[in-house]
Amino acid sequence: MKILDRYISKNFIKSFLLSLIAFMGIFIVSQLFRVVKYLSDGRFTSKEAVVYIITMLPRIFIDVAPLAVLLGCMMTVSVMASNLEIISLKTSGISFKRIVRFPIIISFFISIIVFFVNDSLYPTTQKMNKDLRRGEIATKEAPIEKNNAFLRGENANYVYLMRKLNRKTGFAENVEIIDLNKDFSKAERIITAQEGRYNFSRKVWVLKDANIYSGNRDKQVKSVDYFTDNKYNDIPDHFITTTVEPRTLTIKELKQTVRDMTSVGGDTRELLVELGNRYSFPFASFIISFLGLALGGRYVRGTSAVSLGVCVLLGYGYYIVKASFEAFTSNGFLNPLVGGWIPNILFFVVGIYLLNKAEY
Repeated sequence: MKILDRYISKNFIKSFLLSLIAFMGIFIVSQLFRVVKYLSDGRFTSKEAVVYIITMLPRIFIDVAPLAVLLGCMMTVSVMASNLEIISLKTSGISFKRIVRFPIIISFFISIIVFFVNDSLYPTTQKMNKDLRRGEIATKEAPIEKNNAFLRGENANYVYLMRKLNRKTGFAENVEIIDLNKDFSKAERIITAQEGRYNFSRKVWVLKDANIYSGNRDKQVKSVDYFTDNKYNDIPDHFITTTVEPRTLTIKELKQTVRDMTSVGGDTRELLVELGNRYSFPFASFIISFLGLALGGRYVRGTSAVSLGVCVLLGYGYYIVKASFEAFTSNGFLNPLVGGWIPNILFFVVGIYLLNKAEY
């Protein structure tokens, strides 16, 4: 690393940390009123109040990191421009893109840090924070019975339909199992029964008074008193899922929950929206750095306050655009993963354009 790179990197990191502390401080102070209210109402002890504030820190860090990077980039380059350092470097043949190379690289590593905090500390602290507000440290248990239970066999081409299922006893009413072809376009066999029971020792479903059809209900093959097939071994617990809070799950847990919810015919939209945000929002710090660098490079004496105002407006503008596309994805108008990345792409294009058009 050259002397120039060390100098710029040091100033950027200093500006970023100062901005991060300032923004986090503002958010923490805004939450203190709620904590004081909880303390006065007797909902929190002093220890719980401290834990509540601590569990908020990862989320606040994730939320304000892009703003801190944006302001840090703007401050670093603006100070250099006001001291005529940018002009001097340009005169010596160093391009502006070369000058801002390391702030961009550091911003990328900040995004990586945000990504890992978002996937590790954030889910855990969100659950703790939520439990504290509820005044309970308990997990919800899945219901014992479910009406109209549906399940797609894991890694298999068959589905179950049951009018009623008890996951504790393994007893089911009005059972229907449909075997499908490889692309799930045609039924190859249908088994129906008035009742069925899961044999927990043999790990297989046993259907009573079963009717077997070939392809459709018009072609009955045979009727048997008891029907069983070792491939129908999905346990009753897989048919019933409990309500989950997407923000309390890691990416790995979100993916598994999506698979579980899909197999039982549940609504996965909220989970997919959260998954899309987990992959897209952390990289806002990297993408938005181009805007800060471009704005900082546009130094004209007496207009630094204007640049600061524009910088903050653009920063909050990103959150508004992000929330708008999140609403579109939540309502089913956009794929959640695509909707999560559209704001990043838009601001990246704008940032690159402004960086190329910056005047020094």
